[in-house]
Amino acid sequence: KPDYEADPDNPEVLKVTYAYLKAQGCEEGQAFYDEVSTKWQNYASEKNAQLQAEFEANNPGVLAKKLYDEEKFEEAVEKYKEAIANEEDAEKQASYYFSMASIQFRKLNEYGAARKSALEAASLRPDWGRPYMLIGDMYATTSRSCGDSWDQRLAVLAALDKYRVAKSKDESLAEEANKKIGIYNASKPTQDEGFMRGKKEGERVNVGCWIGESVRVPNL
Repeated sequence: KPDYEADPDNPEVLKVTYAYLKAQGCEEGQAFYDEVSTKWQNYASEKNAQLQAEFEANNPGVLAKKLYDEEKFEEAVEKYKEAIANEEDAEKQASYYFSMASIQFRKLNEYGAARKSALEAASLRPDWGRPYMLIGDMYATTSRSCGDSWDQRLAVLAALDKYRVAKSKDESLAEEANKKIGIYNASKPTQDEGFMRGKKEGERVNVGCWIGESVRVPNL
């Protein structure tokens, strides 16, 4: 106790005093023990918070995931951008871009930005098919908002193209990609729609709405 009272604000003295009192079997309700215990717990909490803040400041990718879990999606995207800027490893950058793309697509409905982020991820990892799966999902999900029936079906063709790219890049995605291709094949343009528009098999046509890509007309 005299050692503690001589330097009560010294963390090392506080730590040793608390450990000694615990070892001696001191319990709650004893005035000196309660004083030291409370002070130690407060110090430990503040120190841990400081260390966590320093860790997150040096690891923005970790903080981005934390913000996502807290449903702070816009803040998470900004933190992923910071993580990308501070990262030199291409695979980690690709992972951050993909996580950002997923948030932009699934949580913020920012399709153009999401596609751009996904393509950045793909460029950093040329053998990674997952970004193309995500873009395919974007096209398939938004196809119903792409104009009339013909334009909607063209959007589905764009989605199918991306699923095929995904499995060509990464064989482990073949089963998942084939399943989605099987689902959306039924939504390809019909023969009557193609005939009415004078479109021929193999002709390239532009997809409307935000997609803005060209697709090849299949066998109608």
